[in-house]
Amino acid sequence: MRQILLSIFVLFLIGCNQNEKFSKAEDLSAVAKTHFTASNLIITTSGDTANNTTNTRAVNGNFDTENLMKNNMSDETSESLELLSGRIDETCDDISTVWDDNFVPLYSAYQFDNLEVEYAADEITNLNESYVKLQKEVESISVPDNLSQGEKLRIQEIKDDLLLAISNRTLAVIEFKSMLGSDEVSHQAFMDIHISNSNRYLEEVKTVNAELALQNEALVTAK
Repeated sequence: MRQILLSIFVLFLIGCNQNEKFSKAEDLSAVAKTHFTASNLIITTSGDTANNTTNTRAVNGNFDTENLMKNNMSDETSESLELLSGRIDETCDDISTVWDDNFVPLYSAYQFDNLEVEYAADEITNLNESYVKLQKEVESISVPDNLSQGEKLRIQEIKDDLLLAISNRTLAVIEFKSMLGSDEVSHQAFMDIHISNSNRYLEEVKTVNAELALQNEALVTAK
């Protein structure tokens, strides 16, 4: 008799424990999305379980890959802008250097009535050849595809201004050549205008190029 009663009592306790477990499981459904078990299992609202470690690695893996791609693209863009900016600065310097080395001495000799025809012809030829070479260099500057649309437009504007700076120097040389065989004062006036225009285009190039370089430096620093 005692064994029968004991068996009934044990069954009763088991039933109570099961009911208690079920009630606790129901309470977990409301917070399933934010709580984790000790075995790294996520309890979902449907009662399914998933390995948290695997999911976390998958999510982190995708995130790391995306960030790596973005960083690589950013590095490539930064490097492209840096190289391009350096080349633009060199071209600006070359345009001014050719002028200072060839035209300034030529014009000084003209002002002091000490200009020899043969010397003038050689220097004018050197000027023209140098600027033709620089023009080809500017035209060969390619705009990298990895730049933004705004950056591409600004680089194209820089190229246009460099070509205008060169063409105005060339026009100034033509006016100077005309001055050698004529007393017409308009040639001097036109020469001065072309020189002024060329200087203005070069200053614009330097300003825009410096702005792009600063933006690029800021992006690199922020990484």
